[in-house]
Amino acid sequence: MVNRIWCETVIPILWRNPWCYSINYKKNSLYSIITAYLSDDIKELLTKRGILILGQSLAFDYLSFCKNINIKVIDDIISIGSSLEYNRFFLQEEIYSLLVKKCPEIKYLNICGTYEIVYLPEAKVRLESLCELTCDTLIDSRYFYRLAHICQQIQRIIIINKNLKANQGTIKLIEFQKNLKYFKWVDEIDEDSIIIGND
Repeated sequence: MVNRIWCETVIPILWRNPWCYSINYKKNSLYSIITAYLSDDIKELLTKRGILILGQSLAFDYLSFCKNINIKVIDDIISIGSSLEYNRFFLQEEIYSLLVKKCPEIKYLNICGTYEIVYLPEAKVRLESLCELTCDTLIDSRYFYRLAHICQQIQRIIIINKNLKANQGTIKLIEFQKNLKYFKWVDEIDEDSIIIGND
């Protein structure tokens, strides 16, 4: 009885941002929990493609508590399923679609990665209440234009600059915000790529 009450209190807190706990064995556990949500048809299709499915029965609806999506960490977790790039892409599509459907509202988004989550059909509704965004300037400008259209109440934006060229999308995203309270720009440009003067 005490354990059940304790779990009902702690699980929602831990699952607000399950990606932030850097424990090595945690990746397999997270992968197992996430794949447990996939439908039997999808699991069967993924298994036929040679993708590892570790689905287990779940005691809670964990993803319903999640308010944070970190593309880079989730992609790392997805790599457990297969080492083949095509299979990982297929698995990304299924898992990100699942996350956007199951997470009632996404408050924190880290898109320092490759998957374009804002183009999923449910993304508009889930991302409207986004509070914090971390991203880099290597992401296509059109992605930021779409994000600016969806999210206009972001309070914190952290942009990691990895590109010498200005990313017009990041400029538009910042301009569209009506409630921005914190902005941070971090330069991480590779010094070997900086060319000064004429050849």
